[in-house]
Amino acid sequence: MKPITISIVTPTYNQARFIGQTVESILSQEGDFYIDYIIVNDGSTDNTLEVIEKYDKLMKTGKYPIKCKEISYRYWTRPNGGQTSAINEGLKAAKGSVLAWMNSDDYYMPGVFEKVAKVFTDDAELDFLYGDSLKIFEDGRPPKAEPKPRPDETFESLRTRGNSFGFNFFSKKIIDKVGYLDESFRYCMDLELWHRIFQSGKVKYIPGTIGAFRVWEGSKTTTQQKKFAEERRIIAERYGGNIISPHSIYALRSRAAFTLNAFQRKTPHLYETCKKALYAAVDRLKYTVK
Repeated sequence: MKPITISIVTPTYNQARFIGQTVESILSQEGDFYIDYIIVNDGSTDNTLEVIEKYDKLMKTGKYPIKCKEISYRYWTRPNGGQTSAINEGLKAAKGSVLAWMNSDDYYMPGVFEKVAKVFTDDAELDFLYGDSLKIFEDGRPPKAEPKPRPDETFESLRTRGNSFGFNFFSKKIIDKVGYLDESFRYCMDLELWHRIFQSGKVKYIPGTIGAFRVWEGSKTTTQQKKFAEERRIIAERYGGNIISPHSIYALRSRAAFTLNAFQRKTPHLYETCKKALYAAVDRLKYTVK
């Protein structure tokens, strides 16, 4: 059987300080597979393009050590049009049977592609694979292994509890079936796509850290939480999710962590009973799908 091709798309806008680590994490993957790597430079005005071209030169001159079957390294620059359309543009040009995108301020862990290639090769029916994430902080805080994925994630848990994963890979055939990213979304376009995939695709969790998600001062995750919340509400309305956002419950849990942790330690059975009752009440309040 011919080794599979894994296509990775990196959309980037003014990420010169981080993108080198992103590129390295992809080009350095080792194993019996092909890599199709696409970078969409979305109108960067810093020296992002210089970093991209540096690796292009290394690849063309054979100075970058290739540790997989072969690497196709492609990039182009376009006028700034936003992350969602940049990802779609890359995905539509992808050659692989397994796809993913990696933002230019994040990176993959060593050995991940080898594991992913094996899982997709062993199960031709698989559509979506997700694993663990590592959150890293630019302010010096120690890394955290989060979000912590639910190994039994389903469409129902996705729409009522929110997604529990950060990094994933998906099949070309499921994208052909459900379509690309909805470009009306700028912040939660991934979550909206996962809802469509989980409705009809075969999903699997693999233990182990897939990649590192960077939290830094200028990231959308850090600066645009209100806009994320608004798009999560739109998605909940579209797919019949909970009216009370799971993120608001998690935020409340975080603010009351000291008290709730003490309650859990002293009366664990009562704590679990109350927790189940709370979620049962929340789950009764769902948007009606039109």
